[in-house]
Amino acid sequence: MKKRITSALLSAALLLYLSGCTALFKKEYLSVSAYQEGAHSADSGEIRLISDYTALKSAIISLVNEHKTEGRLRFTNYEGTIQQDLSQAIWDVQAQSALASFAADKKIYYDLNSIVTYYEAVIHITYTRTQSEIDAVRYITGRSAFADVFGPMLEELAGYAALRMTSATISAEEISEAVVTAYEKNPAACVVSPQVTVRIHPESGLQRIIEVELEYGWKLTELQKMKSALQERIEKVVSGISGVRPAEIALELFRRLSQNCKYDPDGLMRSSRSELNSGLGSTAYGALVEGYADSKGFAVAYSALCREAGIECLVVSGTRDGEPHSWNIIGIGDGYHHADASAYPLLELDSAFLLSDGQMARNSVWDTGKYPACGESQSFSDIIKKIF
Repeated sequence: MKKRITSALLSAALLLYLSGCTALFKKEYLSVSAYQEGAHSADSGEIRLISDYTALKSAIISLVNEHKTEGRLRFTNYEGTIQQDLSQAIWDVQAQSALASFAADKKIYYDLNSIVTYYEAVIHITYTRTQSEIDAVRYITGRSAFADVFGPMLEELAGYAALRMTSATISAEEISEAVVTAYEKNPAACVVSPQVTVRIHPESGLQRIIEVELEYGWKLTELQKMKSALQERIEKVVSGISGVRPAEIALELFRRLSQNCKYDPDGLMRSSRSELNSGLGSTAYGALVEGYADSKGFAVAYSALCREAGIECLVVSGTRDGEPHSWNIIGIGDGYHHADASAYPLLELDSAFLLSDGQMARNSVWDTGKYPACGESQSFSDIIKKIF
């Protein structure tokens, strides 16, 4: 009887104790499983061992470079505050890594778990770019490579490119100017100067990925037809020139353009003709195919003609008598000279063709640092005698 009472008391006590334990662990659940040696290892790439902040940041960058969506980091003998450093490292990677900024901007987060004697973090990455988009990023060595990129891009009427380069100073404005320069060197490539949108990843840093989007404002089929018509017209104007020396060819092209295109600085003549597009007055197409152009149209048309004839020709943007104005600088003989085809119908030849910087500066202003110097000469006749 005594044993039964004792057993009953022990059962009641055990029940009361277990009831207390249940209340104690009501808000937490601890699951411990046996660790299997070799199930995950750093050598397999599934778990990366982290001992300091540099290794932490490097591991996250490696995950992005490998296009991993998840990675496990194990902190061993780590010096620092793990949770704080994880947040800082993710912020640093997104702000400083070109690829992370480009492909996973604001898309990296983590889970941190305490596992007996160490901490383990699972890094989660959501990509905004596909692997094929990342693979399409083109590496370039510097600014000199822009011409090799944008020239063919305009020829193909392409609308997008992503470039990777090392530069802490590159700017969206500089990229846009490089596209304009490529267009002005070969205006027949895409008929119209495209609208340029530039995004740089990250905003600051040494390693950058640059996205360039070009909008031409016309349907591709229309542009292709216009491009074909423009190229045909260029070949026709250039053909049959009797001169064999660059100066003779440059002069004949200058005359032919001026004779076949009316200077329409304000677009008034163009607007009076319903068959002409008001937006083409500043293009080579407007000058050579339609026959009406402003100074920019004359300048890019002359550039296209000189390119076809093998003569170096640059388009200059500046002012004339205080108003926006464009003209050309051509490289012939042993130097460079100004040529303003749009001014030729209004001025004598010696006031529009083969001018020095000093002569051009009498009524025009331009950024002399962007263009080659055009040497001083005594007179137009002296230049003609020297070159011819």
